[in-house]
Amino acid sequence: MSLNNDIRLLRDARDEYRSGNYGEALRLADEAKIERKNQVMWEIYTLQNSFKSFEVKKAADLLSAIIPILEKRQEYDSLEIIRRYETKMSASYFNDSASRLIAYISGRKNFPEADWIIGDVYKYDGEYELAKAYLLSAWHNAQLLDVSDEQYDILYSLADIAYIGKDMENYEADLLLIVSDDKYFRNVDLNDAMMLIMRSKKAGSMEKFFKLFRSDDSRSISAYFKLADYYNTDNKDKALKASALGVLTCFTKMYTAVKQRDPEFEYAQLSSLFEEIAKYTDIIDWAETNGVWTGFIDFAQRMNKDGDSSFSKDLYTVLAGYIPDEYCKKQAEHALKNFTQ
Repeated sequence: MSLNNDIRLLRDARDEYRSGNYGEALRLADEAKIERKNQVMWEIYTLQNSFKSFEVKKAADLLSAIIPILEKRQEYDSLEIIRRYETKMSASYFNDSASRLIAYISGRKNFPEADWIIGDVYKYDGEYELAKAYLLSAWHNAQLLDVSDEQYDILYSLADIAYIGKDMENYEADLLLIVSDDKYFRNVDLNDAMMLIMRSKKAGSMEKFFKLFRSDDSRSISAYFKLADYYNTDNKDKALKASALGVLTCFTKMYTAVKQRDPEFEYAQLSSLFEEIAKYTDIIDWAETNGVWTGFIDFAQRMNKDGDSSFSKDLYTVLAGYIPDEYCKKQAEHALKNFTQ
């Protein structure tokens, strides 16, 4: 049995998907799923055969006792399997139990990374029910992902399908699952303090907001902005909170990126950060790709509608003077004219 064929096929499927060759990506992902099942079945068969001997049975399920026996018997395939999984998960994960190792391997018949690719291909083709089935399979087996953060990409795909199908209940639920792992979203005290500053209606509250608070879970940015739009009609408080967390997360991401490039940079006020950002095309590109400036404009608008024109005007002033996006800059300038009128 050639090991890692499943990973090789998955890698090829991803390359084809990124190149827009969706039919080939689908074929390779299907092959990867078959290869994963075959590999798991072979691994279980190999281990169970090795564990049948009287000597191994006397070891009473203890891997630490079984391994020397397998070495003596030159059971190299079984030894390779055991060591590979102990390296992957750590030896302590299996609690020195051969049966627990086999149970874990049996659970690996599912291949969430391949299901995710297949689901996204079907989503691209407009086969939404099929896409949802594969993506749900990927989500339900997310504990098997080699890169755990990919679970959030799967949830974003599920949210897209829910939105297209006007299934707003699941759309909200999928987005909330994404942000629910963000410690800032779960921190009630921090959120109350944040909202208190935002609604203080005191001069300088906008600058105080960005000096006091940080939120660094950048995978949640899009979910926050989508939730803000979703809540905008029926729940202004939730919309404002989601919008604030989205903007704060963008701010923190850009501030951290600037500090990494220039450790001597000292944050003075929002305009100073935006002036510094203008030096780095990669940060500007990231901001454009992630809808950062639109998020800031929407936040300023929501703050104004919430009743704090001072906070909103101060934010619009910085946006009009310092952001690199011309369209959003003009939106901010237009909003400022409304204040003077």
